[in-house]
Amino acid sequence: MKIYQYFMGVKPYMQLLALLIMSVVFLIIGSFVSALFMPLFVPLDDIVNGGVAAVNTNVSFMRFLQGSTQICYMLVPSLLFGMMFHERIDKFFKLRFSRKQIVITIYGVLTFVVMIPFIDTLTTWNNSIHLPESMAAWEIYIREMGSASEAMVEMFLTEKGNTSIFVANIVVMALIPAVCEEFIFRGAIQQTCDKWFRNHHVAILVTAAVFSLIHFDLFNFIPRFVMGVLLGYLFYYSGTIWTSVFVHFVNNGLIVVLYHFLGYSANDTVTFGSTALNILLVVLSIVASVLLMYAGIRSMKNTTMVE
Repeated sequence: MKIYQYFMGVKPYMQLLALLIMSVVFLIIGSFVSALFMPLFVPLDDIVNGGVAAVNTNVSFMRFLQGSTQICYMLVPSLLFGMMFHERIDKFFKLRFSRKQIVITIYGVLTFVVMIPFIDTLTTWNNSIHLPESMAAWEIYIREMGSASEAMVEMFLTEKGNTSIFVANIVVMALIPAVCEEFIFRGAIQQTCDKWFRNHHVAILVTAAVFSLIHFDLFNFIPRFVMGVLLGYLFYYSGTIWTSVFVHFVNNGLIVVLYHFLGYSANDTVTFGSTALNILLVVLSIVASVLLMYAGIRSMKNTTMVE
């Protein structure tokens, strides 16, 4: 008897609660298991003498910790979720990928590239927002969390090394997050929300909000929310998880590639000296993004109609 037969009839909101519990449990397990590998990266003397600081500044271990914990608390619970509540995990996550889905994937990648000026503007605007004075302590705490995350990204990118460092960054900063986040958000959460709300638009918006909130950076919530919405629609209209995974991978990997070859930092923005030119750039970015997404969705519908 397959596992899912024991969980037939479980309501969507209870399924999401189960996913949350599994994620927390596997986050704890993953953190503990990852810590067991610490001596392979950090010399024992450094751990004894330097304590937490020695561990946190060891780039190799922090990179390993980042990748392993994401796999533990995102990918593993997602796969268990699929086995528990669905008869065929490959069908649930839409693992099939055919030639007809290549076109919308290409459109998706182009959309994320041309929308960079728009996302940069949203990021600048979102960062300029301040909470009420009564919540000043919360604002400092949230901004410090965001700064810590940015500092870790910079630590990975600025590590001196050869091609192996570049490949390691691609894997940990682009490949693992793309697979893990898409499986849990677009694969598990979005589709379950679709069953719950019976409206794929609401499901995409709710999932995008959760996707942005889970990064614990309120002052970058809006640009991540917009990206989550686009990934949600790409997944929905392409009919395969691999489209959103690949687009997510390219989006994250672009930062690693640009820094490695051009020195472009993750915090740099695409702007001109003139305000008028900046406005024009953002407008063109929005228009081009909308047209490319429309063309991608239309190409998918046309292909489906032909078949």
